[in-house]
Amino acid sequence: MTSDFTPLISALADAPLLNNELCRVFHGRGHSIEALSHINLDFYPPCLFLVSYDEIEPDTLTLLTNTLWQWATEHHPALITALVYQQRAGVQSHNALVHGTLPTQHSVKENGIGFLVDLMSKQNTGIFPDMRSGREFVLANSKHAKVLNLFAYTCGFSLAAMQGGADHVMNMDMSKGVLNIGKKNHQLNGFEKGVSFLPHDILKSFGKLKKAAPFDLIIVDPPSFQKGSFILTKDYQKVLRRLPELLNEHSQLLLCANSPALTEAAFKQLIAEHTAGAIEFVQRLAPTAGFIEVDSDKSLKALVYKSSGNAA
Repeated sequence: MTSDFTPLISALADAPLLNNELCRVFHGRGHSIEALSHINLDFYPPCLFLVSYDEIEPDTLTLLTNTLWQWATEHHPALITALVYQQRAGVQSHNALVHGTLPTQHSVKENGIGFLVDLMSKQNTGIFPDMRSGREFVLANSKHAKVLNLFAYTCGFSLAAMQGGADHVMNMDMSKGVLNIGKKNHQLNGFEKGVSFLPHDILKSFGKLKKAAPFDLIIVDPPSFQKGSFILTKDYQKVLRRLPELLNEHSQLLLCANSPALTEAAFKQLIAEHTAGAIEFVQRLAPTAGFIEVDSDKSLKALVYKSSGNAA
């Protein structure tokens, strides 16, 4: 690995840290600087969160973390109080608090919404920074809406919908653990009415969804791969086939895929093949600020569709 960390320091200097909101500081995974393409750096106030997808030699890692911490203590000692490193190479991820101290209960803000996060015990932190543009779309399109949030995880889209004035949000995820965090997120923001949490396998629960239909806004944001439950390339079409049953004539949909192997064109073709003309493409959301990608086909794809009026 290169020992030239100037791009990271430059990114820190340019990042909107004073907003005191979650943001991507350096997006190495976008491959704009090939020597640092395995590195991401995020700001989870009050913590810098450094992630590497390759193993870093110990001396180089020490130099890197010390360089970042020195900059933080010189420029924003009150704003940045910790540095966490996550090693994501191989099967097991490893998280370490390298400098400073973390809050006992750590929450971050995005557009005024609070999200509980955990930078130490899991690979995923509780929120995906790259999906900010998707949450902003939901926030702007939820007024008086009945919203369905599939593969809800910790319910970030639901929080955005509630902030945007949704009448009701139904969150479904097979993991009770992440939905419990989602409930706590809603409590944190005072969103305790007009929201439901269903710990079910989505592929086996369309009867429940059809009874609750139709929905004004549907979000589908599955994991690319979840052992034993969902494989994007095999299971997405099963969800798509049932979506027409859940629509009204004005429904909007946010269909997401975060697999580098699935191009935008292939994703659109998959959607067209399995929704029987019930929906039509509107737009692909622009990437969240800070997520510069050399190849947009390998980046997050968040596609907006609307009902074509041919819903079942």
